[in-house]
Amino acid sequence: MTKDDQLQATVAFAEINKRADSQPGLIKKINAVIVFDVTKDGKIQKSWTIDGKQGTLYEGKPKEGTTAQVTITVDDNDFVDLASGKANAPSLFAKGKLKVKGNVMLAQKLSTLFKEQSKL
Repeated sequence: MTKDDQLQATVAFAEINKRADSQPGLIKKINAVIVFDVTKDGKIQKSWTIDGKQGTLYEGKPKEGTTAQVTITVDDNDFVDLASGKANAPSLFAKGKLKVKGNVMLAQKLSTLFKEQSKL
């Protein structure tokens, strides 16, 4: 895999995971199962699951017996802007750059994770 093929979101999720490890309970605050489908050129490249019920974040779809309450589809570059605080979800959503399936209100809980992330 060349560096160009690597998703920037991989790095962003690794940073979120590091912070979650140092702040137990951070992911549990979300108290929902949220899946991110990260796209490049309109095709889903990778998915990550934030399982607020278990307090875990991992690459891939929800584990067996777990159902996503929210699925967010976003381009790699837009996700990085979102995670770094350069963009916010409502504006990306309004521009059609972020799609939400499921309980939109639960997606708003992610701001706690991203606001913290933007300080990095």
